[in-house]
Parts: sequence; structure tokens; C-alpha cells
Amino acid sequence: MTLSVPAVAEAAVPDVVRAVQNQLARGASVKFTQYGDVYLGARNKYDGHQSNSYRFNLLQNGTVLLGRRGVVAVGTTRQVRFNRYDLPLAKERAAEGDLVSQSLLAQGQPHRWVNTNGRFYSTGRLWTAGLPKGKTWAARGARSAGATAFGDQVLNIFEIATLKALIAHADRRKFNLPNPSGKTPDLRVIGFYDGTITFAELYRLSPAFREVAGERPDPGYAKLALSWSIYFDRRGLPIKVTSGWHTDRQKRPFSRGGASIDFQSWGSAATIAAPRPSQAGVVRAPAGGLPECDDMVEFIKEYARPTFEQ
Repeated sequence: MTLSVPAVAEAAVPDVVRAVQNQLARGASVKFTQYGDVYLGARNKYDGHQSNSYRFNLLQNGTVLLGRRGVVAVGTTRQVRFNRYDLPLAKERAAEGDLVSQSLLAQGQPHRWVNTNGRFYSTGRLWTAGLPKGKTWAARGARSAGATAFGDQVLNIFEIATLKALIAHADRRKFNLPNPSGKTPDLRVIGFYDGTITFAELYRLSPAFREVAGERPDPGYAKLALSWSIYFDRRGLPIKVTSGWHTDRQKRPFSRGGASIDFQSWGSAATIAAPRPSQAGVVRAPAGGLPECDDMVEFIKEYARPTFEQ
């Protein structure tokens, strides 16, 4: 008598698109932390053979609320950070009259962003310095919640068409990878997709990116590649999305940037309240004539051009 041993069934491949669609359908709330970094070679300082680099980090912590069509509201705290070695150069450039440095330094304290019902509000010196006494929120007009949430991390995976296209054209895909450090059973097995997309392709694909960019990518950076990765758990729920760009290292000055968003929890429906009308004043532009510089797209548009000249 011969005993046959059944083959071990291969674990099913998680369906990331369906997992996200389920969260949209139930109106989930998602807590996240986002990290970004930017290096702007055009603002470096060269002293003989020594170079002082111009770079900074972006930090966000917040919550997005989902609906059937994507992100419907967001509340987040955002801060621009220069470390102690990079801060002196930023201050020096600002003292020389560099408006970009002045704008970034004005965002050195944490400030709040809120978007509900398609209306965008923010706190922070860059936007509220010129408001009348008693007004602590800048009413910045109509803007989608998706564009508010995905200005630093420019890939909005809650746009299902965008998510499907990225996955369909991924260069690599790995599933059912052991993750011993996972804190829950679903996180002890993970997978990922990664690939590249040009900014011109992303503009055609993503409504959020079109809204933040404001205009079609010009020939200087339209064909530049954005590298991306989507990591997900056993159920297919995304746990991390990364994206990054850099200019051709043979061109000068070299610049790069990118952001990583960690989805920390997927909860039930919640609410995000807008500021009271008495707290908000209409603001069309930053105080003091400074440039906005409050999302990654400003730096992509200006510094991702391989032909940028100082």
C-alpha cells in the first residue's frame, strides 16, 4: 500500500485592488505617517574643496477618510525639518534673499492641514502671518482632499484606476514573503510591487497629480522617471507606498526627492471637522510674497528638469 502525501497548496496572491476597494466601500479612516526628503544641488555652497549640501526632510502625521470615489477628507500635521548640519546653510541662503529658503524656514514649526467638503484650510506662519487678529486658519479655497493628502507622496493609491495601472505595469512583484517583525498575523506575510512611471504618464493617469501640478509637465521633466513601490500585507492591504526621483548625475546641479507613506491602521468611519468660520480668513497666496513650497511638486517642477541651470 502506497501512501500519497498531498502537495502543500500555494498561498493565494493577495488582491491589492480589491482590498483597497473594500476600504473605500466601507468608508474607512486610515492613519498614516509620511516621511520625505529633498536635496537641491542648485542651492549647495562650495567653499574651495568643501561642499555644504542643501537638503531637508518633510514629516506628516494624519488621517484620511475614504469614500467610494477615493479620499473625501484629510487632517494632517506637516513640518519641514533641516537637521543641525543643514540648517545654517538654509538660514544663510534666506539672509541672502533666497525666497525658497525663507518659505521653507517659515514651515519649520508643525502646522495643520484640513480638507473637508472640498475646502482646504491650513495653519502655519507661511499662510497665516498676514491674517487679522483672532484668525488662526488660512482658508485656501477649493481643492480635493486627495490632492491635499498626496502632495509630498505623489502617488494616490486610493484612485483605483491609478492603482490598477501601477500594478499592471510593475517591473517586479513578490508575494507571500515572511516578515518575522510583523506585529500582527497579517503583517507576518507581506508582498510588494515596484516599478517606474514618467511624470507625463502620471499626469495623464492621476487626477490628484494633475490638480497639484496645475499644468502639464513641460519637456524638461515630462520624461523623467519616478520610481515607486507598494508594500502590502497578507490581506492585500497596503502598508507602505514609496516614490522618488532624481536628475541625471551627469548633469549639474544634481537634485533628488521622494516620500514614503506608512499606513498604520485601517479603522471605521470617522469625522474631520473644518475650522469654525470665525477662525478662518481667506488667503490666496503665502504671506510676504513667498513661494508656496509646501508640497513635493514644487520641487519636481523646478529641480527635476535635467537641464536646470543655476
